[in-house]
Amino acid sequence: QIIELSQNTIPTYLHTINNKMMILAVFLVTLLSVKADQSHLQSRYQCNESESSEHPHHCHLMYLVARDPEQFASDLHRWSSDIGLNLPNYNEAARGEEASHVIDAPDVMAVKRNLRTNASKKTARSMLDASSSSALPIVTAHGMGDSCFNEGSMQYITNRVADLTNQYATCVPTGDNHHDDVLNGYFMSMNENIDIFAKKVKQDPKLSNGFHGIGFSQGNNVLRGYIAKYNDPPVHTFLSINGVNAGISAVPYCIPSTGIFNVATDSNVTENISTPLSRSKFHSKMCDGLMEIASHRAYSEFSQTHSFQANYWRDPRPDEKINYQTYSQLAELGNENPVQDSALNDNFNRTEKFVWVLATEDSIVWPKEGEQWGAPNSEAEDPFTDILPMKETEWY
Repeated sequence: QIIELSQNTIPTYLHTINNKMMILAVFLVTLLSVKADQSHLQSRYQCNESESSEHPHHCHLMYLVARDPEQFASDLHRWSSDIGLNLPNYNEAARGEEASHVIDAPDVMAVKRNLRTNASKKTARSMLDASSSSALPIVTAHGMGDSCFNEGSMQYITNRVADLTNQYATCVPTGDNHHDDVLNGYFMSMNENIDIFAKKVKQDPKLSNGFHGIGFSQGNNVLRGYIAKYNDPPVHTFLSINGVNAGISAVPYCIPSTGIFNVATDSNVTENISTPLSRSKFHSKMCDGLMEIASHRAYSEFSQTHSFQANYWRDPRPDEKINYQTYSQLAELGNENPVQDSALNDNFNRTEKFVWVLATEDSIVWPKEGEQWGAPNSEAEDPFTDILPMKETEWY
């Protein structure tokens, strides 16, 4: 357009143009940022044809994550709470409102872990007396399906630790927001989580002289991996609560659903993602993915890259031992490979005290003895009934 302007109106006109250009620039930067995030999601959670054929269930889950990560993370956290993987919501318990989590699968409803319920103040204080004598901060690490951004669980218990010890305490996430922190506990490898954890620890000046580490369930793999690979700044005392330290060899809370679906043609792919999946339906999808890995697909480059749980899967069958040693990130951290790394042991020895808490009624981790470094005896006639204590294991 040709616009006639008097000399007096030119500055006002130019100012208006500048403001509009600024708004446009901000809009474009935001749009590009969103597109970059979408592109990142598509690449991170995308399977090629071969991977979809070999890992149909896990690839289907990744597809759903890419479509709506926040909704999937919400469903994932709810599911983890339903089956007892997460810490309880202490805020609800403090108000006298017992959290009511009901799942459609009847065999899963009874799952419980004795340390997943509220402990008395006396018990909590006695557990932490050993570390309170040392003026070091405390770092907590959450389990699968949980997040450092959850106010009622991880934030609550981290603040409680700070109150009991009169020291700085922080929960270190591996995601920058709630949904990424939850998703990383399933779809990002253990080593990647460990590396991000180490970077965030290094960035906190209050941790520069070392700290005590408290891990919950899967969070112990992150802390243990940090100790083995980095331990700088060092972990003085490592308190492991219900940790999958020696791995798992079964998924007892999963009831496999029937039927193998094709990601490309399955009608579930076109479901309305704005509506949360029913509890039983989501349970089936998650267990299909986990059981797929547990069956015979854990020890592959794909599984070790895209499944945290595959990283600590310890198949007790003798004919899987070589595959475990070759592919497993747990085997790598434990120096169970033929080629060993002495630096891992040296770093581990820099931690002065270890406390391994075993949940005696645990029906989530199998074998529960793995929480204190026990494992199935792969040389036994039936390794699923012969569990070795820590001092009888090969790696000990």
